[in-house]
Amino acid sequence: MSNPKSKKTKNASQDNGKPTRDQLIVDYAKDQIEEKMQASAMDINCFCRDGFVHVSGMVDVLAEKQRAEEIIGKIEGVRKIENKITVAMDSNITDKHMEKEVLLRFQEYPHDDAVRGLGVKVHDGGASLLGHVDNLKSAHDAMDLASQVRGIKHVVNNITIDTLGDYPDTTISNHIIQQYSQIPIGYKDIHRKVSGGVVTLTGYVDNLQEVELAGEIAKGTEGVKKVRNRLRARDK
Repeated sequence: MSNPKSKKTKNASQDNGKPTRDQLIVDYAKDQIEEKMQASAMDINCFCRDGFVHVSGMVDVLAEKQRAEEIIGKIEGVRKIENKITVAMDSNITDKHMEKEVLLRFQEYPHDDAVRGLGVKVHDGGASLLGHVDNLKSAHDAMDLASQVRGIKHVVNNITIDTLGDYPDTTISNHIIQQYSQIPIGYKDIHRKVSGGVVTLTGYVDNLQEVELAGEIAKGTEGVKKVRNRLRARDK
């Protein structure tokens, strides 16, 4: 998890001359959003009180709204996020246009045959994804693709995961650890709990990239309904 203490604070004011924890969070959040989102961050603002971050502003696509929340959520000390970012609307972009654009992204997706076969219905900027896939990762990839289309305000996942209920929890857990053992990731300190197809990951890995990779692998395992990724990166 990112640590706001490691960044120098700007324009922070308090009685004893030192920035408050909330001010550190806001300054670090702004730095991280600007660094990772660049021009997309220009109209994003945030305020923090007692670890509760309020973020507002305007972005071009839903994916940018979600990205800002993801960045803030990784900052140490953040307890909750209220995401009030607005996705800019263009009256010239119709629901039919958005449907065609989402379907085109699905059909051109090179990593997953299942995603290429999915469908979508759009009503008033809300995209409902339809079809069948074998794992949770495919469904999440489809949601990510739809969120990148201009005009989409929210995405509803109505995709059916065909493998849900096909595997007992112990088998799912074993499949996950088998996949971890085949890649360069410090998996021995990753603890897995699987209950009703819901996977909870806890423990430590070497860096944030491994945190994300471990979560993606779990999502790609057949029979997984949901992944709660509570892994933490070791401090270097």
